[in-house]
Amino acid sequence: MGTLTTSQFKRIADIAYANWGLALTEQKHQLVASRMTKHLRGSPYQSIEQFLDHIENNASTRDMLEFFDILSTNVTSFFRERQHFDYLEREFYTPLAKGNLTTPGRKIRIWSAACSTGPEPYSLAIHAMENLPDIDSWDFKILGTDLANSAVAKAKAGTYPADMVENLPKDLVDKYFVRGTGSADGTVTVCDAVKKLVTVSQLNLMADWPMKGPFDVIFCRNVMIYFDVETKKKLVSRMSDLLRPGGVLVVGSAESLSRQEIQLRTAQPSVYVK
Repeated sequence: MGTLTTSQFKRIADIAYANWGLALTEQKHQLVASRMTKHLRGSPYQSIEQFLDHIENNASTRDMLEFFDILSTNVTSFFRERQHFDYLEREFYTPLAKGNLTTPGRKIRIWSAACSTGPEPYSLAIHAMENLPDIDSWDFKILGTDLANSAVAKAKAGTYPADMVENLPKDLVDKYFVRGTGSADGTVTVCDAVKKLVTVSQLNLMADWPMKGPFDVIFCRNVMIYFDVETKKKLVSRMSDLLRPGGVLVVGSAESLSRQEIQLRTAQPSVYVK
């Protein structure tokens, strides 16, 4: 297949930015080259040039999503960045449970954007069940979205290697996960009570969004690190528009909106309120 040249990498970077807002810098060259080599091995394409010509001129929606899978990185875990869950417990669920806060129609909507393989929306569901004792009396729904085909499929299945929950409290695992047996030994699956609160679907954050909101909470964590400043500004503005007054936007701890012109106040680092 040959090595990935600078001009070929630029073509890939241009495609990624135009379609998904991904800003691939030269530091990603070797990573992209390795993934391209692996993908093209055994494929019908005789060269990287031939593959890129197809992507640019004849690619189907499925082809483009498979290409995104090559470029994307799905790093996730349950209850990642615990301080964000602590904030929701302190400022959202506790006031709701005490009757000091309510939402219109007792409706709660949470969006986990770029949810990867699903641990984030399922963590949000488990966290809500633990902190809102009468959750069944609320109209409670979580939406998890991601663009990657493979991530969406895994999120819908809700089955994970058992070591992904080994650092969670045992009583939490026993309560909300089912351990696999036989051929599924070494896995855990989120229980039906958790799954029923979560809907997972495919969504390109750079395209039109079918949902209209309003959302009480939006988690968009560890995805904006792949975007340039202008793309971040547009994304944050669109998400802000979908938040109800008092709604919360949570970004990754490594991400900062301080340079963005946003109509949100900072509640704590990486947590913003409309």
